[in-house]
Formats: sequence, C-alpha cells, structure tokens
Amino acid sequence: MAGRGLVSYADGDQASAFAQMLGGLIEANVESRPEKRADFEALAARVGVAVTDIDEAVTLDFKGGKLVVSNGLKPDRDITIRGDADTVMELSNMRIGFAGMPNYVETTGRSIVRKLIGRRLKIEGILGNLTTLNRVTRVFSVQ
Repeated sequence: MAGRGLVSYADGDQASAFAQMLGGLIEANVESRPEKRADFEALAARVGVAVTDIDEAVTLDFKGGKLVVSNGLKPDRDITIRGDADTVMELSNMRIGFAGMPNYVETTGRSIVRKLIGRRLKIEGILGNLTTLNRVTRVFSVQ
C-alpha cells in the first residue's frame, strides 16, 4: 500500500484520481483541525462512495486513526453514499453546527436534504450507523 501519514492507498500507484482526491481531502481536513482528528481516530467503519455520473467508486476503510482508500466498492460496507459528482462534493461543504451535528438548516444542508428526499443522493446503511455517518460527515467537511 502506497501512502503517507494518516491515509494510504490499497491500490498504490494505481489508485484512481477520485481515490486520491478523497483521501487527500480527508487527510488535509484531519491534519488541519484538531476537532476532526478526534472523529477520525474514533472511526472504525467501511464506507463506500459511488459517484453515479462518472461511474467511479471508492471504499474508505477507517481504522481508528488510519484510513485505507481502495478503488471500487469493497464488500461488507457499513455505509454507502451514492450520488452525482456535484452532490458528493457538496457533502464536503456541509457546515457543522451545534454539538458537532451536521447543519441541515443552512443552504448546503437544505440542498442535501432535498437531494435525499428526491433520491438524487442515497445513503445505504444509515439505520444503525447514524453516529458513524455523522463522524464521516464531520471528517469529510471542509467547513
């Protein structure tokens, strides 16, 4: 596995551009914000992210302070997020509000809720994994 620091890539030099972008985004967020580090270290989950309009997918294996990013959707995922590229990237702009909860009443949050209701954004495995989803959202958000 090629990689540095907190994030490594299971596919090494063959890691897709999408895998490298997501891994780099998460690593930069965690390294620059102490409150994100705590969530990152608490995360132990396998999360799939599928971008439907460009037919790209990655699996994020959070291992309590380390992240392994793999090309494609691996089995035994706790959560899978599916949406078009704009929607998936919009998740990184989600504001974090009171008590560390994603803010669904500001502009980006309302847009995310509309896309969930309209099925343009799908989150599989949300039942029983809400705490994990909130941690992933906080780690992924640049806000």
